[in-house]
Amino acid sequence: MRLSLKAKGLILVAIPLCFELAFVAVLVDLQKQAEAESAIALRSKKVAQGIAALTHDLFALWQTMYNTTRTQWRETGRFDQSYKPAVAKLLAGYDELIELTPDDPEINKRVRISRATLSKAERVLDSMMNRLNVHEGSQFFTDEVLAIKQIQTTFHALVEQNHELEAVFRKQNSEKNSNRQTELRQRILTVATFAAIVNVLLSIAVAVFLLKDVVGRLRLLQDNAARLATGNQLRAPLQGNDEIAEVDRVFRRMARALTESNHKERAVVENALDTICAIDKDCRFSTANPASFKLFGLEPEDLIGTRVVDAIAEEDKARILLWITELREKKQRVPSQSEREKEFRVRRRNGSIVDTLWSGHWSEEELSLFVVIHDMTDRKELERAKQELVAMLTHDLRSPLTTIQGMIEMAQAGMLGQLNERGVRLTNSAERNSSRMLSLINDLLDIEKIRSGTMTLNKERLPLATLFDEVKANVSDWTEVNGIVIDCVETDLCVLADREKIGRVVFNLLSNAIKFSPPGGHIELSATAKDKFVEITVQDQGPGMPPDMVSSIFERFQQGTGAAHKGKGGSGLGLAICKEIVTLHGGKIWVTTEEGKGSQFHFTVEA
Repeated sequence: MRLSLKAKGLILVAIPLCFELAFVAVLVDLQKQAEAESAIALRSKKVAQGIAALTHDLFALWQTMYNTTRTQWRETGRFDQSYKPAVAKLLAGYDELIELTPDDPEINKRVRISRATLSKAERVLDSMMNRLNVHEGSQFFTDEVLAIKQIQTTFHALVEQNHELEAVFRKQNSEKNSNRQTELRQRILTVATFAAIVNVLLSIAVAVFLLKDVVGRLRLLQDNAARLATGNQLRAPLQGNDEIAEVDRVFRRMARALTESNHKERAVVENALDTICAIDKDCRFSTANPASFKLFGLEPEDLIGTRVVDAIAEEDKARILLWITELREKKQRVPSQSEREKEFRVRRRNGSIVDTLWSGHWSEEELSLFVVIHDMTDRKELERAKQELVAMLTHDLRSPLTTIQGMIEMAQAGMLGQLNERGVRLTNSAERNSSRMLSLINDLLDIEKIRSGTMTLNKERLPLATLFDEVKANVSDWTEVNGIVIDCVETDLCVLADREKIGRVVFNLLSNAIKFSPPGGHIELSATAKDKFVEITVQDQGPGMPPDMVSSIFERFQQGTGAAHKGKGGSGLGLAICKEIVTLHGGKIWVTTEEGKGSQFHFTVEA
């Protein structure tokens, strides 16, 4: 059926609903018939009671006339009409029976005949009573006897008619009621049987439909989901345009997308230069990509199942087991970058040692540690080259520059003879260039010391007001020459920091602000408490910087661009040193600026 589940559901509901409505309608009709039969039975009961009452009243009237009337004549010599009320009552009873039997022609006819007979008897009685009242003597006796016989005959006829009427009524109603009740019982039984059969058939049809058209199709979707999870081929697609078929089509599109994604991920993993592997809860390799051969000297199938510690240098075995345990126990929170990454030395199959960086993530669902292992051989070689460069700068450049500066200072002091004007100019230029180169070398050495972890901090409780005054005094000569005013906002805050290094940060930031501020400019130095830190701000009135420079201004050898920054000099290492020192103290440094409206440099230090 090319119908939606909604349409099918409506049909399934509508069919039994229509049947139930029809069944209710039949029951309502049978109920109305039962009520009609009940009304007929009640009316029949009234008719039977009325016939019986008429028969009784006829006997009572006859007894009254036979006894009472004769007694009245002997005592008074006359007859009165005391029978008239009884006759009127009987006539009223016959009229009521006529009204109750309009649908029964035979009974109605007999009632009318009996009423006519009673009316005739009343007229005969009236006539006889009148004659008896005017006759005397023996003639009276003869007339009385004749009248009594005539009345007796009439009343006997009425009684017989009533008996026949009652017999006919009972026979008719008994057969009619019996047949009608039997017919109604049979019809109710038939309707109930038919309803039960139809209900059973509908239930079977709905069950078959649900099992075949809905449940069966849903089971196919369930089976396809299981096949997708195990990597088996999916079953044939469902036909139709209903919701289940649409879900099957969407599921197949999702399966194709997942398969393509898995292929891409597998290609990425298999072609990755870094070793990607999984370690189970027993600290054994459970999966590995082909790059593991280059690192461990073992094919992935040979590496799987071996213990992790067997591939680690002896001095790092305890450390790697501790690292795996810590990652597993910290599943309730996300580990930090430093906790996820650790350096370990790997021992290859041939016995050689390789420096590696391990980055791991513990999966509680898989009960496995997923690890990316990076070969740090090139990085270590680069670090050694950098150390050699630092050593070269320290010994091969700084020492000769120091010697050159000493010679220049001796020449400027006249210790090597009197210099002419050109000699003074040349020595001054040489002194500036050598100082600038020596400063550059010192800055590079400081950055490398910080990054290599060889620079130590001597933290102390440092009042910022004192620090601001010291730095302000150090740049006072420069500010006086340029007519720049430095406003230190009063503060009683203190920081926990290395006095010399934090002072160098503030000095570098103030030097930059002075360098780029216009003559007569204003610089503000302030501090604000922020939770457990203190935020120090240096605000200038310089040219600012373009937005694209904000993210890179703290990198090495980065300087502002534009006409306002040309000719300002500098090595491009001052802000980089500030960033390294602030980071070493556990703080952050950033800049807010708008080109043409100055800059605000901020950094935080622990309070």
